[in-house]
Order: sequence, then structure tokens, then C-alpha cells
Amino acid sequence: MTKHTPPTLGTDSFNCPHCAALAHQHWYKLLAEPFEREVRPFVTDEGTIEDIRKNRNLDEEQKASLLKWAEKSRSRQPFIDRLDSGMWSQSEVGNLWLSRCFSCRGITVWVGDKTVYPDVKFEVAPNEDLPLEVKADFEEAAIIVQHSPRGAAALLRLAIQRLLKHLGEKGDNINEDIASLVKKGLNQRIQQALDIVRVIGNNAVHPGQVDLRDDRETAIKLFGLVNLIADQMITQPNQIDSMFNGLPEGARKSIERRDQ
Repeated sequence: MTKHTPPTLGTDSFNCPHCAALAHQHWYKLLAEPFEREVRPFVTDEGTIEDIRKNRNLDEEQKASLLKWAEKSRSRQPFIDRLDSGMWSQSEVGNLWLSRCFSCRGITVWVGDKTVYPDVKFEVAPNEDLPLEVKADFEEAAIIVQHSPRGAAALLRLAIQRLLKHLGEKGDNINEDIASLVKKGLNQRIQQALDIVRVIGNNAVHPGQVDLRDDRETAIKLFGLVNLIADQMITQPNQIDSMFNGLPEGARKSIERRDQ
């Protein structure tokens, strides 16, 4: 399966929220220039375009340039307009940036480290072997992570607790449950990663609680850890059992006698 690279502030490339291609991104800062006293923001419509076409004071080159700009404005989508004027504003807009996709030229608008346009759902698929209630938490977290990474992280910690119960652990103490799974074959590095994202350890957050320290990067790591636990403790054993059960009966009995 092709790896999905989510939009992340300042990175050179990611899967474009417009065309979905993994593409290089050009980054832009924004400069603020005040309108003149009687001028206000507006977007064009068909009437504006018709007025430009009928304007006898414009030559054909001016009309073509204005019509191109008016069509972009009418789309209601962000675009970058190069100005001929040598005058530049010195007021930079903070915490507001644009990225433009090299593939489709689509523009993504960022406020802080979050995308605000276009509306983006974080594309991450839950492990197919997850229990239904865990998968539901996982998918809900994917819907909200762009706008509420703290809420998504809280849901994913709850999903891990539910997954541990499904795997036969008590579910009362996640530290003890994870330690038990390590004894049963869970990779110890996953245990260490769970400590980093505050699922276990001295800084652990209670499942379902919002932690102000959580950010989008933490939530994305938690998605991966839910799938890793499911893969190691459910998917891989199921695959091995399926392969073993597909052997001829004589071969299975021979292996079972050997391992007694």
C-alpha cells in the first residue's frame, strides 16, 4: 500500500489535499497592505466580467489580463496574483501561510500549523483486524485530527485501552497490560514508543482525557501505534495460523509431534 504523507507545515512535499498527488510544495508568506479609504474587499461575478468586456477604455491586452484575474476571483478559491507595481508592503501577516502544489497548482491555506483550506481529512486506514469499537474510535479521530489533534489523541488512547481489553488484558492499568503483551510477543520498541506519546510511563495521560501537551504529530504517532499493536498481536498470528492450517494434515501432525 502506498504510504500517505499528510500535509505538514514547512515540509518540502506531502500528498496534496487538492489532487492527492505526493508533490513538492512551494511556500509563501503573506504581506499586509491596507486598502485605500473607500476601497473594500470583494469577489467578482458575471456582471464584473461583462463590465470588463464592454469597457472601451481598455485595450485588448488589458482586457485579457483583467478577465483572467476576474475569472480566478470568481472561483472563490485562493490564487496568487503577481503585481507589476514595485511597491511592497512591509507588514508581514504572522501565523498565516500558503503552500502551492507543484502538480496541480492548488493552494493550501495554513493558520498556525493547521490547514484551514481546503478542508482535509487525515487519510489513514485502520487495521482491518481491529475490533469494531476500536475501529470506530480510530476513524472518528481521523475525522477530527486536523482541527482538534488533542481530541484525536484522547480518542486514540481510549482506543488503545479498548484494544488491550480485546487482547485479553485487564484494562485497569495500561502499564501492566502493555508489559504483559511484551511478555506475549509485543515488540519492546512499541512499549517504548507508547511511553513517548504518554500512553504509559510516569507522564501517562488517562485514556479519554485531553492533554494540553498533545499536538498533531503526537496524534499521528498514536494512529501508527494502534495499527502496529493490532498487526503484531492480531494480524500476524492470524496469518501464521492460516498458513499452518493450509498445510496437509500429515505435515501438520508431524510438526505438532515434533514440538511436543
